Amino acid sequence: MRRITALSAAVITALSLNAQASNLSDIYQDALANDQQLKIAKAQLEAVYEDEEIARAGMRTSVSAGGSLNRNERDGKSSGNNISTGYNSLSASLNVTHPLYNEGKSRQIGVAEASTEQAELTYASSEMDLIVRVTEAFFAVLRAKDTLNSSLAQEKAINRQLEQAQQQFKVGLIPITGVNEAQAAYDAARAARIGAEGDLLISEEALQLITGKSYDNLNALSEDFPVASPKPVSVQYWIDLALDNSPEVKAAYKQKDAAELSVGVAKAALKPFVDAKASLAHQYQDTSQETSLTDLALGVEMGWQIYTGGSTSANIRKVGHALNQAAQSLELQKRSAALNARSYYIQVTTSVQQVEARRQALISSESALKATRSGYEVGTRNIVDVLQAEQAFYTAETAYLDTRYSYIVSLIKLKQAAGVLKPEDIAALDQWLQS
Repeated sequence: MRRITALSAAVITALSLNAQASNLSDIYQDALANDQQLKIAKAQLEAVYEDEEIARAGMRTSVSAGGSLNRNERDGKSSGNNISTGYNSLSASLNVTHPLYNEGKSRQIGVAEASTEQAELTYASSEMDLIVRVTEAFFAVLRAKDTLNSSLAQEKAINRQLEQAQQQFKVGLIPITGVNEAQAAYDAARAARIGAEGDLLISEEALQLITGKSYDNLNALSEDFPVASPKPVSVQYWIDLALDNSPEVKAAYKQKDAAELSVGVAKAALKPFVDAKASLAHQYQDTSQETSLTDLALGVEMGWQIYTGGSTSANIRKVGHALNQAAQSLELQKRSAALNARSYYIQVTTSVQQVEARRQALISSESALKATRSGYEVGTRNIVDVLQAEQAFYTAETAYLDTRYSYIVSLIKLKQAAGVLKPEDIAALDQWLQS
């Protein structure tokens, strides 16, 4: 009897733990708190909020102050007499400026507001993306566990066939080729099981990357999980939904709005600006004739950049090109949204048919395996037939389970493409997960 490796034993123990298993909602909450990609997106959004505040500050009152304290030494001659004096001087000033008319700074506020809305939509897209990544990683672990369970069962079953073949060869019932066939099948099954062990560990690491935590056990997908076509059953409905609700499409619209407003900002550089100004200055000198002077000035200042060497015109052309780029990006994003909605709709509807087809294939392969085993016992089938039937059964089992997971992921991605994916969709899946 060949022994199962220590790693296999550890995996089997982990799969059979009676501890409380983690559901999808628990893992999603961990991801919300620990996912680095979402934290990066949040930091980017907060930075854009500050950009809007900076833009608004351009139309607010600004106050500046300055001052100096100096020691002055004078050395020279006057009417043939040497003069050497020293004195201290002190000056301080306070300046207040308030924009009365500055079209460029005023329009910049609109650009900042549009950029903020774009950033909020981009962050909403990141939140949807997290739901997708968590779902994919969660079911990747379940997929890997199912594959490992199937590999372990296949290895065990073929090992029994190998032991039986060895016993039959010893008593002369079968030739050595039967043993060799069984040995080759067992070696292949063992190699597949080792690969499945590695795949499981890798999938668990991928999930841990998102959540920052490891999990002893995950709830499994119920056999009763319903596999149905998306409602309504109309690909055009999902395409229209994507064009209306996709945060990526909405963000592209806002990017185009910001680009249009930026053209106005660039053109405003050709116009004058008017500021209200107030300044208060004080000077003091402790010379022989002590001097103390305070000056208050109130007024209006106008400025106008008449010619800047061509930089203003170049900037206007530059933002015009950026507007064209934003318009093309919007069209591309709309096409991409429609394509994604159509593609995932096809994947979902195809998966529905595949799940049923592979379920029937699993039933058929199980019946074929039982019949082949019975035929082998009565001598109408050989060991090669049994080994092939064993492989066909476990392949069909893995394919059936794999298609169910693919259906769930495709359905989640379809909702993401349509812009309607919400955390409630995670909770809805939890009712079909059991320990």
